[in-house]
Amino acid sequence: MQRKILVTVVLICFIVTINSLAFAITPKELIDKIKSETKDVKDSYVDIKMSMNITGVSSGSTQTTKLTYRFKVETITNPTIVRITYLEPDTFKGTVMLIDNEKNLLSMYSPITNQVVQSKIEQKQTTTSTIDFTNPTSIFTELEKAYDLTVEEKKIDKKDVYILTATLKQNQKGDFGKGIFYLEKNSLSPIKIELFDTKGQSIGIIELLDIKHNIGLKVASLRSFPKDAKIIKGGTIQGTPGFPFGSQPGK
Repeated sequence: MQRKILVTVVLICFIVTINSLAFAITPKELIDKIKSETKDVKDSYVDIKMSMNITGVSSGSTQTTKLTYRFKVETITNPTIVRITYLEPDTFKGTVMLIDNEKNLLSMYSPITNQVVQSKIEQKQTTTSTIDFTNPTSIFTELEKAYDLTVEEKKIDKKDVYILTATLKQNQKGDFGKGIFYLEKNSLSPIKIELFDTKGQSIGIIELLDIKHNIGLKVASLRSFPKDAKIIKGGTIQGTPGFPFGSQPGK
């Protein structure tokens, strides 16, 4: 009798395991779902908070400084225009970076000087970066090339989420050694991204506080700057511009 009960328990466990495996999503299936969900996106608004650990050498010793930024990213896909407006810290508040691929133009507006510095983007020189942080959903499309991927499902703060872990493959180059991506299961919207270097040290955390798609953004609105701002023509930038990370003024 005990043997029959044991066999029954083993069979139940086996069936449960098989069922869970059958419905488990693979990294490729998850990325394909993200691509499918975002293929008809014409414009987007993203509120991002980013905490980065910047390591440098001062007076012969290595020091790590934590910098926190918050900015909104407004994107139109056709023509491709990305407007990044800093909300925090106060020293950067109101600073705007505009990447205009139609005009091959990068514009940087500073509310302190009320100036717009413009530089041409040289498209022939490609960037070594594999991740485009100006479009959070595009982060996942390039991961398969350089990273080993795993995915699991968990409940965090009463939310069902996918956790996609990307670990840099040997002899591959990437923007980070390991990345952990948290996505809301129903909407597939990224919630948080944790980044580590190849030694396992934290690079930073990206929190996506709000994401909206197809809200009717206008090209003219994204390209606009204060009418009295002075335009200064700059040089040429090779590759795709990234976020202008650096020390906060006055620090």
